[in-house]
Amino acid sequence: MERAYREDELLDSVVIDSEGYIYGKVGKIIVKEDEICLSIYETKPDERTVVDVDALKEELLKRVKLTFTAKLQRLLSFEVLTQNIRKEFGLKPEEPLIDQHYIKYSERLGIGIPYKKATEERKEPKGIVTLGEVKTMRISTIGSKERSTAIKVILLHEPKEARFRKIPVQKTVPYRSTETLRDKLVIDLEGLAVGYVDSIVLFRHMPGIRIYTSKPTDSVSLSWLFRYLEKMDRPDIIEALKKYFGMESSSHVYNVKMDDLEDFMRKTKLTFKVPDSVLFDQHVKEFITDIPWDVVHKIGDVILLGLTLSELKSKGY
Repeated sequence: MERAYREDELLDSVVIDSEGYIYGKVGKIIVKEDEICLSIYETKPDERTVVDVDALKEELLKRVKLTFTAKLQRLLSFEVLTQNIRKEFGLKPEEPLIDQHYIKYSERLGIGIPYKKATEERKEPKGIVTLGEVKTMRISTIGSKERSTAIKVILLHEPKEARFRKIPVQKTVPYRSTETLRDKLVIDLEGLAVGYVDSIVLFRHMPGIRIYTSKPTDSVSLSWLFRYLEKMDRPDIIEALKKYFGMESSSHVYNVKMDDLEDFMRKTKLTFKVPDSVLFDQHVKEFITDIPWDVVHKIGDVILLGLTLSELKSKGY
């Protein structure tokens, strides 16, 4: 049975034409008396100059002087800094500090404000897709049970984007190299996301594609964490971390999972804030299946398959 979706569920769905090229994303649903249309937008990069708040905070932390009382209370440098800012602006402890507080505080201290280039995306209208042009609409998830990504796809009957780019319709799918296909999203015949291309593989009679999903795991760089703790004047935590994780020297880079770091805090009773600057995502590939080339229907911005997921499984893929 065909699935129906609410308007809010379809917003930002990726609209893909029959050749596998992305036409844009759904901005809103337009309801007319005799027709239903999807308003489509595309994103464009928008570069602008903004205050580098992270660099500003780093500079402010360098200037923090820990008083005897602060050391006695075992306060961290960033805790003293936030206390100083609250006192400067008459803020209560429960009132949140925003970027403007740090900027105005720096200006009062006569500290130069650092800037950086930031690239954001702006939405621009692309066109209209009528409901009659839609082949299928599907929302599916890929990833692990713990962390998955929802993929919202609308497939079209016609090569709408291919015509827009003046790309000729291909009757056959020529072989491609791993370099040209790596990390492309793979969509089945019904619009369900299967995964991403890892590489080209060889079957006995033809090539194929190996498909994977990405499982993210939050990790902490201990070398970055040590630098942060040094600025916070917490050599006791650094030494405890080295002992806990069996490290002989801090000159090497070690990565630990966030769960392991939380275990360290619970067992040693040493609690501290882990800043975003020491976190990074490790993406572990989980291989799904190998698919022969004769199942590949179209190759554009994404890869469209000529079979459904259930048909692939019934064939042993």
